[in-house]
Amino acid sequence: GTPEVIQHGQGGLMEVGVHPNYKENGWIYLGFADGWWEKAESKKGKAHTINAVIRGRIKDHAWVDQEWIWKADKKFYGDQDYHFGTRIDFDQGYIYFIVGECGGMNKVQELTNPKGKIFRLHDDGRTPDDNPFVDTPGAIKGIWSYGHRNAQGLAVDPRDGAIYSTEHGPRGGDELNHILKGHNYGWPIITHGMNYDGTPMTPDSKTHEEGMDQPMTYWVPSIATCGLDFYSGDKFPGWKNDLFVGALKAKEIRRIRIVDGKITE
Repeated sequence: GTPEVIQHGQGGLMEVGVHPNYKENGWIYLGFADGWWEKAESKKGKAHTINAVIRGRIKDHAWVDQEWIWKADKKFYGDQDYHFGTRIDFDQGYIYFIVGECGGMNKVQELTNPKGKIFRLHDDGRTPDDNPFVDTPGAIKGIWSYGHRNAQGLAVDPRDGAIYSTEHGPRGGDELNHILKGHNYGWPIITHGMNYDGTPMTPDSKTHEEGMDQPMTYWVPSIATCGLDFYSGDKFPGWKNDLFVGALKAKEIRRIRIVDGKITE
């Protein structure tokens, strides 16, 4: 009973998020590539797709009570088949989720475009009144941060509620970022990576720019960052509250220790 997803390149059914109060409310959230196929006679057709988030419950092995949490305006659906990003996390009644840049490049810097953004909504999909751009004319009200490329990691520090995200760079420049309200993380204007052919990312490519945040750390060459989570268990007390970073390229897990907002190990 789950909705149809668009299986297109890197897009598909990409994320499952379980509400922190699942035992009481039963809510399960899905992040997926939503859209439609423009049929053609001789081939599968052209896809029109972008990320979407819904929630529902499972009863008697069926998906029920479905509600849309976030859906982009139809004009933002495109045929790009890469960089969907996608991850879901929760904190204090809010849902945070990623919409990748989907080939948007400089659109990532536009607050009128959802691509390359991290969103923050109430867990039922309403827009919080204290989001950073609710009073900015034309801005999409759910945006929490922008200037992201292909973020696939999102985690909330259990100690202080700080939000961290990992994102794929191009050739080099994978990033770990501390996500702050209304901040700009620079893609594609600043990056520690380059085009896959070895040329600069943009004609005036740079690594720093005033008003754009630097990553807490970055990886050159790329490790292909993916899942991200804090360890909050008790079986390994020496790793309590350390951050674990998935790395697709070498099939690794990296451990990072953050103390007072800085990486110490």
